[in-house]
Amino acid sequence: MNRVLVAVITYNEEKSLARTLEDLKQNMPDADVVVFDNGSTDRTRSVAIAAGVPVVSHCVNSGSSMGTVVSYLLYADRCGYECVCQFDGDGQHIGSELLKIIGPILAGTADYVIGSRFLAKEGFQSYFLRRLGIHLFARLDSWIVGQRLTDVTSGFRAYGPRVYKYFANFHRHELADTNQLVIISHFAGARILEVPIKMRAREHGASEFRSLAALFFPLKGIVNILGCWLQRKQVGNTWA
Repeated sequence: MNRVLVAVITYNEEKSLARTLEDLKQNMPDADVVVFDNGSTDRTRSVAIAAGVPVVSHCVNSGSSMGTVVSYLLYADRCGYECVCQFDGDGQHIGSELLKIIGPILAGTADYVIGSRFLAKEGFQSYFLRRLGIHLFARLDSWIVGQRLTDVTSGFRAYGPRVYKYFANFHRHELADTNQLVIISHFAGARILEVPIKMRAREHGASEFRSLAALFFPLKGIVNILGCWLQRKQVGNTWA
C-alpha cells in the first residue's frame, strides 16, 4: 500500500501554487503530491506541470471545492494509500503542520483528523462573519457526533482508508460541504480527532465564500446538517 497522498485542491491559484508546491517539496519529500484542479481558467495547471507535479483536472468547474474532494477520495481508493490529506493551493496551509494531521492516521489512532485553527488559536483565524458560521456548525456537529469539535469547515484535514473507501464505494450522494463529511463519517463508524494547527491568510485570489455565497453559507450548512442527521439510520456502521 502506498503511504501518503497530499491532494492539493485548486481553482485559479496560479499566483499561489508555485509557493505551495515548493513548501510541500521541502516538508513532505516522501509523499505523493497531486494537484486536483477544479476547472481553472488561468495558468494553474501549467504551474503545477512546470513544477513536475501531476494534475487531475475537471473539464468544468464543479461549483464548489467539494468536487475536488470527491475526485481525490476516488483517486486515493484507486491507488490504495494509507493516508490522504487535503492541502489547499491558495497558500493558507503550511507544509510543516502536515505531520500533525497525518500522524494519527498512520499511527492507527484516528480515521479522520481535522486541523483546527481554534484549539491553540495561533495563526490566521478566518474572518469574523465566517467564524460565526463555523462556530454555529461546530456546535451542531459536536452535538450530533457526541464529541467537541471546533473547526468543522477546516480544509486542512486527513483521512485513513476507512473513510476514503466508504465515500468512494458506498456513499452515492453528492458531497455538499465538510459538515456532511464529518457527520456521515461518524455515522459510518469513523474515529474523528481534532488537532491544533496554524494557517496563513490568503495572499492572492478569492475564496469561494464571498458575496452572496457568504450570506447563504450558514443557511446551506444548517440544511445540510439536518439532512445528514436524517440519513443516520441509512448509513449504519459500515466497518462493524
